[in-house]
Amino acid sequence: MGRHHRPEEPGHSPAFRDRSAVRTTTLALAGLTLFVVAMVASYAGAFANPMLHHMSVAVSAPESLVDGLRAEPGLQITPVADAEAAREQVYQRHVDTAFAVTPEGDLSIYVAGGGGRSVAAAAEKVGRTTAGQAGLPAVVEDVAPTSAADPSGTVEFYAVIFISIGASLGAALLGRLMGSVRTPATLALRTASLAGFSAVLAGVVTLYVGPVLGALTGHPGQVFGVLWLYAMAVGGAVTGVAAAFGTAASIVLGLFLVVVGNAAAAGPVGRPLLSGFYSTFTTVVPQGSGVSLLRSVSYFGGNGAQAPLLTLAAWAGAGCLLAVVATAARVNYRARYDLWSQCGGQRGLLRSRLLPSSN
Repeated sequence: MGRHHRPEEPGHSPAFRDRSAVRTTTLALAGLTLFVVAMVASYAGAFANPMLHHMSVAVSAPESLVDGLRAEPGLQITPVADAEAAREQVYQRHVDTAFAVTPEGDLSIYVAGGGGRSVAAAAEKVGRTTAGQAGLPAVVEDVAPTSAADPSGTVEFYAVIFISIGASLGAALLGRLMGSVRTPATLALRTASLAGFSAVLAGVVTLYVGPVLGALTGHPGQVFGVLWLYAMAVGGAVTGVAAAFGTAASIVLGLFLVVVGNAAAAGPVGRPLLSGFYSTFTTVVPQGSGVSLLRSVSYFGGNGAQAPLLTLAAWAGAGCLLAVVATAARVNYRARYDLWSQCGGQRGLLRSRLLPSSN
């Protein structure tokens, strides 16, 4: 044995390293497989077999027809005075659809394609069935039609979903490149960087879905504002959770948003057709609020924007608050640590790992 050759320690032998690499690779691939299965199960459960679970309907009709609709499962009936009031209820986004018996003797069915083509189709089916049972001719009016370049009304959904990916990865990348947030100055720089990146992301997507694709062309400034706020909500939440609870917690949040949030966004299948599990999360997750807000400004003149706007603001605000609290805790820790050191205290009594790393 050579003079400078040392025998391999048992824990560092090539065979041990090989087994460790195989175990790590196996666990990583198993985790990826579980993630894929969860995605398939989530999307299949939400979109594969849509059924009418809860649809709100404004009705202006004789009492017998209203009572008949009340007896139908899955419908929530709101009586209104006349056809104009029924139509306005749909455009204001107070209800999903509306039926009205007009003086001409037909049943007007008011749907909103901009609120989701699948919901509009389900509403029209219910309306035509009601008209047939009442012996009335049916007239369908779409009060919020989609554009010719987006007849299915799904561009809003895909824009929000893929901005989610960009905002989440962007927040993680900024954390990796810029390091931990340890002072108010670095927190301000990270926030400004995230806001700038979100603006670029929202601007590029707005340009594509508007002038390039021709789908959302009516209100580009409002579309940009919605997408920017949405990117800030997702990126801010990921950043704040990572700052307060660590990288592992931010990964868990990201997985929840991808697996549950995307399916609950009520994109290809609107909320009235989602199961109770997913419809519960639609107004909670940022994806559901992002899709709803984008549809409000694109097709409904801003009607119904307040609730999703507040939800997105809450996500962004919560992320910001977590980051601020985590930064303040670290600054306070450093001040106490320095004071303790100056007084001759033992350096090991205050350990940085007592506080989570701010990312």
